Amino acid sequence: MKLTDRVFLCGSGAFGLTPMGDCHCYVLDGGEELALIDCGLQTQPQAILDRMTCDGLDVKKLRWVLLTHTHPDHANGCAWLKENYSVQIAASQLEAEALEHGLLETLHIDPVPHGYEQYANIPRVRADRILCDGDRIKVGDLEITALLTPGHTAGSVSYLVDTSAGRQLFSGDEVFYRGFVSVLTPPLSSYEQYPSGLSRLAGQHIDGLFPAHLMWTLQNGQSHIDKAISAFERDQRPMLKPFS
Repeated sequence: MKLTDRVFLCGSGAFGLTPMGDCHCYVLDGGEELALIDCGLQTQPQAILDRMTCDGLDVKKLRWVLLTHTHPDHANGCAWLKENYSVQIAASQLEAEALEHGLLETLHIDPVPHGYEQYANIPRVRADRILCDGDRIKVGDLEITALLTPGHTAGSVSYLVDTSAGRQLFSGDEVFYRGFVSVLTPPLSSYEQYPSGLSRLAGQHIDGLFPAHLMWTLQNGQSHIDKAISAFERDQRPMLKPFS
């Protein structure tokens, strides 16, 4: 589904584009190269590649998977894509450790008493690039900036890119349309770090806001981010998205 000249939605269980459970998975078209932002719940995400083909994208140009965080609905397809398409995986230090060694192991969680079995089976794979705040990734003729935005997870990353359609932000589960946020039981989420994570998005003049669930917007994306920031600044409980 083409959203702008450079942004495609090629995975989403909620919208019926790919199997249920997949988060919204976006493709950035850099011309000679493509980047996939998150890769869904399916351990063999062929449906995402099929959707890319239907949208006129050449899957042979796929060079990157840019992870917002290592929850299964975002990261289960990483190992298969790296093995079968030789893509490079980029993630923050903490999320890369979770991807390689296991999310629950990294967070020192016993899955059984907490009911976290769904987090125990993410296929493990090593990330190719560890992202620090402000790092830039070239994808064809696009330059994408990684912003560390702890909150939904302690290692969450949002991705910022300027295109002819405006300034676009891919916020993962950090912040959503209407200023919703998603806080899971700690240590899966880091509520205390949310204000500092959101502050990284303040004043960025975002046009298109593309979160990993719920709706996206092509205009005035900053207003939705500012709504979440304002709730934390007023020490009010922000609106919570009811699923991870």
